[in-house]
Formats: sequence, structure tokens, C-alpha cells
Amino acid sequence: MSGTAEKARTQRLERLRSMVHNRLEQPAAALEALLSELKIGEQQPTLWEELHGASLRDQKEQDLATAYRKITTAQRLRDYPASAQAQILMHAADFFQGVLGDSAASEELLQRVLVTVPGHDEAFARLERKFSAAANKRDLIELYARVAEKPPKAADELARTALNAMMHLPGGTVLADDACKRLVAYVPVCVSILGGLETHCRKTARLDLAGALIEQAIDTFNLAKVEVTDLRRRLIDLYEDANTRGKSIAHVEWLLEHDPADTKARAAGEKLLTHREVGARATAAVRQAKKKAPFG
Repeated sequence: MSGTAEKARTQRLERLRSMVHNRLEQPAAALEALLSELKIGEQQPTLWEELHGASLRDQKEQDLATAYRKITTAQRLRDYPASAQAQILMHAADFFQGVLGDSAASEELLQRVLVTVPGHDEAFARLERKFSAAANKRDLIELYARVAEKPPKAADELARTALNAMMHLPGGTVLADDACKRLVAYVPVCVSILGGLETHCRKTARLDLAGALIEQAIDTFNLAKVEVTDLRRRLIDLYEDANTRGKSIAHVEWLLEHDPADTKARAAGEKLLTHREVGARATAAVRQAKKKAPFG
């Protein structure tokens, strides 16, 4: 930093300290000074806290709230790296919760932190405490879904907690499709989460989504043969119940290839023999299975 720039910075910090220690006349200017510090890698945590206290002392809370809303727009934040964006959003969340008592605004900001920096420890911990204390199972599950790709805690612990919460969701509560898809990331440490997702999707009349989640797991992860076998059999039932029987052909073929005597696969294949689109494949699969295990 040049001598001129350093002098300007020193003067800026002196004005900022004067405002937070004496009289906060221009909250927006004080906030911009802190952003300038952040741009050069200076976090100044004490001054951020003192700014919040000064706004309360001088009854400038609403002015500072307006300034925070302006600097936390996506357009303003894009000038900062992700880590700095997360810091700004965290300071804003602190202000809205601690000074204004606006829990909803604080929660929205914390959620944005996790979008910006997936797995952000502090944002995750605050949201987890809030949702757990409120027994808000849906939001807790969707929080765990949001951090599934980069969990801030042991993945198996989060998966088990999410699965337990899923099993006790109030009737009529629907998890977002995107959250369900994200939860599939926990399958390597908790394959049973697929059973929870399937049950939830059945209860909420989303059989197509249930099938897509299981397909996603089979395609994405190197699961044990016994697990894949179970999942493919469940897909046969799902597609039967969804009246989309033809979608099960690949699973019928796989099951019969690995066990020609598989009764579920044999029965599903028989039902597909006259299917317009996959009948030929079903015929070939069933015929080959009967050759290998004629009395299976």
C-alpha cells in the first residue's frame, strides 16, 4: 500500500472510531469504512461490534439496517470474494438478530451464507440450534440437505438425525424436491436414508421423485451388490405403483443377469413382455433367465 493510501486509510479509521465511540452520525459511511477494511483483508471484528452498539446507543438502528440491506444485495456482494461475502452476511445477521431482534431477517442472511460458503461452521451451527430448539423438523432436514456436499459435522451423524426427523414429520409436511435430491449425498454413510426418502415421497404423492432419487444413488455411488439389488427391486415396485412399469426394464435385466432365479425380476419381466417400448428387451431377459435357471 502506498504512503498516500496508507494515510487515507489511517484517516478513515480515525473517523470510524470517532463515530462509534462518540456519536454515530452516518451509519452508512461507517459501514462503508468497514467494507474498505475488509477489501484489504482487515476484518476489524471489534469495530463491527462497536458499530452495532453505537447504532443502539444513538438510536440509529433503522439507518444502519437500511445500510445493511443495501450492501448485502447480490450486486454489491459480487465485488468481494466468497469468504468476505460470508463475513459481511454474518455481520448483518448479527445486527438484525442482536440489535433489531429480527429473527426472520437474520435467518435469511445465515441461509445466504451457506449458499455462498457451503458448510460454513458458524452459520450452520446457529441455524441448527434455532431449528432444533423450535422442533422445526422440516427446516432442520432442509438445512442438513443444504450442507450435504460439504457437511460441517460428521456426515453419518447428520444423516441419522435427518432420517429420524424425516420419520417424524407432521402430516402434510413436504420437503422440497431439491432438498430430497441433496440428501442423497448421505447415502455412502447412511444408505437407509433412501428408505426414509422413499417413504416421504410416497406419503406426499411423488413416486416419480422417489424413483429418481434411488436411480441417482445407484448411478452415483459404488454401493455393495446387496444394496444395489435391494434398491433395484424397490424401483420395480415404485414403477409398478406409479404406472410407469416400462422404466423398470434396466433393473429387471440387471437382476436377472445376476440371479436368473430372482422371482421379483422374473414376475416384472413377464409383465413387460407385451409392453410396446421394452417388450423385446423383456422377452430376451426372461428367455435368457429361464435358460440359466429353468426351475427358478
